[in-house]
Amino acid sequence: MSLKEEFMKITTYEEWDRRRDEFRWLDAGDMEIRKHLNELYPRLQHSIYDSKGILTEVYPKPKEGEDPKKGDGGRLYI
Repeated sequence: MSLKEEFMKITTYEEWDRRRDEFRWLDAGDMEIRKHLNELYPRLQHSIYDSKGILTEVYPKPKEGEDPKKGDGGRLYI
């Protein structure tokens, strides 16, 4: 079985993380490999991904009376 076929059988980020050294010689320019790798990474709770894969993290506006510079849990509100 080829390295690419073995990589495409991985279904979780945890498995990828354990075995990433095995796959360091994969062709990073292969769009099929890149798409599969992107699918293995978990999505963030407060995130929006556009069609180009660009990530934007969004958070609700601060509650009335909250200091927007302090944010929530160390995050700044924009």
